[in-house]
Amino acid sequence: IMRRVPLGAARLLGLYASYFRLVPLIYIIIAFVIFPGIFLGISAVFDASIAGGVVLLLVVLAILAVFEFWWIRRGGCYRVLSEEARQESLRSLEQADREL
Repeated sequence: IMRRVPLGAARLLGLYASYFRLVPLIYIIIAFVIFPGIFLGISAVFDASIAGGVVLLLVVLAILAVFEFWWIRRGGCYRVLSEEARQESLRSLEQADREL
């Protein structure tokens, strides 16, 4: 079960990258620049004020939770790439696998 999460994430990232060329670059910038910068900033606020750090951390976690809810439960992911495009990509991947 532990392998499913990273493999599913890698498959999804590859799917988006096959449709949008900038996805890998955006992923690298977000994962290795923006998120560490945000959490480094939260750490600096904790050094200045514990209460301010807690409030800022809760705000950031709430923003992430709202985004995840929108992405998964409200169908935000299908606004980026439709269900039909996902199914077509899966069929073409299975076809390529059979040819190997």
